[in-house]
Amino acid sequence: MSELKPEKTVRIGKLLAQAGLTSRREAAAFLSAHEVKVNDEIIKDLNYKISDEHISSLRLKVDGKPVVLNPVSDVLLLNKPRGVACSHRHQMIRGKQLKTVFDLLPVEYARWFFAGRLDVSSEGLVVLSNDGDHIYALSHPSQAVLKKYVVKTNRPLSPAEMQRMEKGIMDKGEKLRCEKVQPLEIPAKYEMHLREGKNREIRRLLERVGVIARQLVRTDLGPYQLGDLASGKYRLESKKNPPVLSHLTQGGKKHNKA
Repeated sequence: MSELKPEKTVRIGKLLAQAGLTSRREAAAFLSAHEVKVNDEIIKDLNYKISDEHISSLRLKVDGKPVVLNPVSDVLLLNKPRGVACSHRHQMIRGKQLKTVFDLLPVEYARWFFAGRLDVSSEGLVVLSNDGDHIYALSHPSQAVLKKYVVKTNRPLSPAEMQRMEKGIMDKGEKLRCEKVQPLEIPAKYEMHLREGKNREIRRLLERVGVIARQLVRTDLGPYQLGDLASGKYRLESKKNPPVLSHLTQGGKKHNKA
């Protein structure tokens, strides 16, 4: 007699990630904060599993609203213009409502996650996906994904100032650090690399050495590059996994990533 093959199942956390609702790592908190129903059954247990053969016919609702599962995980690259917010919600600044990145995209991308939040004054690459786990891998500080920026400053940086930025500077109780500060051919223009990406990290580093960022454009986020994508435009790409950073770990001890 032939052996019966074990039934393939999917945990509720993975199902929620496929629906673009959360990442698997944050699924437990999502289940606590929302009413999640599978075929009219309220699910609170993270270990709840669904058979693969039943996924295509199941009914998933969150807070009473039907949710469509995404069978394929996609990635979208957007060149965010200056003055646009990385947010699902509109914000007001000095009485004016800001556009969000989702105002630049078709409505079918309205619930997608984004990696690498840029502040309103910054420009460049924002990566969006309907795969919550992929966005987690790109954006969580523990993953130390490399991010590259081209920065114009109000004056050239001295070698000592660039060295300070690479060594690390304390600001408001946080250690800020650029992994690399590389002068470009144009005076007062630099390529800067970050691993962790704290709030306004490059701008704060520059302020600590008495310099102002006139323009800040992100060009790379992990395996994704901005390329020749025009400001305010987007393109779909195949999903790429961020590289494994083996050099951050030597002798079994993880290096400080700033």
